[in-house]
Amino acid sequence: MTRTSLTVTLLASLALTTAEAVSVKHEGGTLTLSTPARRVIALEYSFVDTLVALGVKPTGATLGTQGGDRGAPPYLAPRLAGVASTGSRAQPSLETIAAAQPDLILADAFVHRTLVAALGRVGPTAAFHSRRGSLDDLNAQTIAIGQLVGREAAARRLIAEQQGLIQKARVFARKNAPAFVAAVATPTGLTVHTNQSFVGSFVEALGRRNALPVKDDKTQYEISLEGLVALNPQTLVLFTAPDETAITDRWKTSPLWQKLPAVQRGRVYEFDRDNWTRGRGPAALKLMVAQTIESRLLQDGVPAQGYRFR
Repeated sequence: MTRTSLTVTLLASLALTTAEAVSVKHEGGTLTLSTPARRVIALEYSFVDTLVALGVKPTGATLGTQGGDRGAPPYLAPRLAGVASTGSRAQPSLETIAAAQPDLILADAFVHRTLVAALGRVGPTAAFHSRRGSLDDLNAQTIAIGQLVGREAAARRLIAEQQGLIQKARVFARKNAPAFVAAVATPTGLTVHTNQSFVGSFVEALGRRNALPVKDDKTQYEISLEGLVALNPQTLVLFTAPDETAITDRWKTSPLWQKLPAVQRGRVYEFDRDNWTRGRGPAALKLMVAQTIESRLLQDGVPAQGYRFR
């Protein structure tokens, strides 16, 4: 090979590498990959959901059941066969992650804030606000993740499809319906979701108004039964797990609970939190759009069978 042909070959190779390189801004700065990632570790369910929706199977994910985690959300589980568990979301195993030799780690900027530096030493790491993010935040992450794995066009199609579904669903929303309060009810507490949380901003995007703004920079915060009474909810949206006894099941016998306007109006809706507050990705959102209509939440109607508070 002549010097000239060798130079042309090298320049062509450099151009190809440059064309495949991608830089994405995230909460920790800017991450640049020389080529799209192929071995991806997802440390939040929303990242798993997004990867699956993009047609990318993660190499590993936080699918453990330690520390209160419940493993993969059931709607995602069938598509995660063979994916290695890297522990719980709160305590992912750095050793397991390192053994997987990732070329991309997707971390939660809130949950993993003390681990991001250590994760960065294991592999290229991008941190996004998932657990404390809004619908807009999660959509921006879908595009960023699509770029990092070489599926940007697919990511943009997902967002366009989602926006189309939301616009169709808005037709069902009753105008001037009372504002809602949305909350996750676990066996030990009730955590309300403001208009800047994922589910709180999502239902607003569909045409219902969230009663709660961000409080003390928190998009979600815990309240007592007395605190719920103080909010005076006209509509109450609860996210529970079917295999748990939520704290609201105990509260429902209290006179305070019975005096809630939402209870008296018969407007207490109940959804599976595995679908609503854990996945937080494009696949979950399709389920959620359908359920806001099926449940009659958008219409401000009496909750349909299967969505009525137990």
